Amino acid sequence: MGFLLFLIQGDMYDIFVNTNSVEVCIAVKSLDASNAVELKTLLKKIDLQGKDRMVINLKNVEFMDSSGIGVLLSLYKQHNQNVSLKQPSASVLSVLELLRLHRVFEIEPTGS
Repeated sequence: MGFLLFLIQGDMYDIFVNTNSVEVCIAVKSLDASNAVELKTLLKKIDLQGKDRMVINLKNVEFMDSSGIGVLLSLYKQHNQNVSLKQPSASVLSVLELLRLHRVFEIEPTGS
């Protein structure tokens, strides 16, 4: 993971910038149509600035609909496929698997 360089905290996410990655910890329990546009706008402003990848930590997200999936795919495209997902809940993981996105994203399981 590398050394923590700095931390930015917001209402919807926390950003941890390490020596080799940017980790975004989503703070909302539901990533859906009610907040996806705002979150997408905020996250699109993140520049990897030479880091290897962006890690989206989903440990707090208990529900995700198609709008939330759209946020993830938008980031994946924006960062040239250098996006991985970390600690998705069982319900979020089942949605990702149903859509076969576990074949698209690198997924770090809970506890890694």
